[in-house]
Amino acid sequence: MELIVVLILIALYFIGFKFIDNIYNLASPCEKKSAKQDEMSKLSSSGDINMPDVLIYGNDDHCIEISAALKKYNLSSETFNDLNKLNMSNSYKFLIAAGNSDLDNLTICSIGTKMMDINKVFAVCNQTYSRKLYEESNIHTFESCCIADNIARVVATSAGGTL
Repeated sequence: MELIVVLILIALYFIGFKFIDNIYNLASPCEKKSAKQDEMSKLSSSGDINMPDVLIYGNDDHCIEISAALKKYNLSSETFNDLNKLNMSNSYKFLIAAGNSDLDNLTICSIGTKMMDINKVFAVCNQTYSRKLYEESNIHTFESCCIADNIARVVATSAGGTL
C-alpha cells in the first residue's frame, strides 16, 4: 500500500513539473524565426513612411495570402501571429483576425476596437456556434474556408477602393 502511495506521489511530482513547464511556455513563448515569418516581414515592411492600412492576425500561410491579395487593391498591411508582438502605437484602418481559434480572434478584435480605435474589424469564424459572439460585437465574419481574395475584396470595398 505504501509503495502505491509513493509511486502516485512521484507521478504527481513529475506531472506538476510538466504543468508548470506548459504554463511557462504560454507566458513566454520561444521566438523561432522561420522562412514563413521572414516572408511575412517582407510583405509587411514597405519602405514607405506611410503606416499600414490593415493589421492582420493569424497563422503564417493565411496572413501571407491575405497580405498579397490586399496589395492587389493597393492596401498595405502588417501581419503578426503573437499577441506580444502587437504594436499598438500604430493606427490602422482595418483589422483582420484570421487565426485558427475563435477565442483568439475575438480577443484580438476586442483589443483592436477598444484599445486601438479600429472601426472596421473583420474575422474568420471557425465554429458556427461562435457566430453570435461576433455579431454581438459588430464584427464582420468570414467562413473559415473563405479564400484570401474574397477577404481582400470585402476589405477593399469597405475602404472605398475600386474592384
